[in-house]
Amino acid sequence: MSQYGREKRAARQLWREFREEEPGPSRRVAIQWPKALMVMGTVRAIAYSTTHRGKRVPYMHEFAPGSRPLLCAGKRPGQLFLIGDGFRVDAHGIIDIDADGRRIRYAPRLELVKRRRRKT
Repeated sequence: MSQYGREKRAARQLWREFREEEPGPSRRVAIQWPKALMVMGTVRAIAYSTTHRGKRVPYMHEFAPGSRPLLCAGKRPGQLFLIGDGFRVDAHGIIDIDADGRRIRYAPRLELVKRRRRKT
């Protein structure tokens, strides 16, 4: 099996574990990897929404100190990267890890504040 085939199989397995459902058809996404990146800063938290068991679910992950990735940008539109080795993604989502690859238990300290839209 080719490197692409192995990585595709692993990505589809991660989808099954995280979303607890079968993935749809795969697609290739063309990525032009930059030769250099601009470091914007350190990521303290990331908020996103996804589907889990067929339902739309919002998530927020606050990175533990020491596992916070760098937020980096390439020059082209759409090039935003999380770079670091202090986290991984598994069936539970984003997991903070130490230098030995062990999970870090961290109690989030940030509070996600929802702003109300003003009526115009």
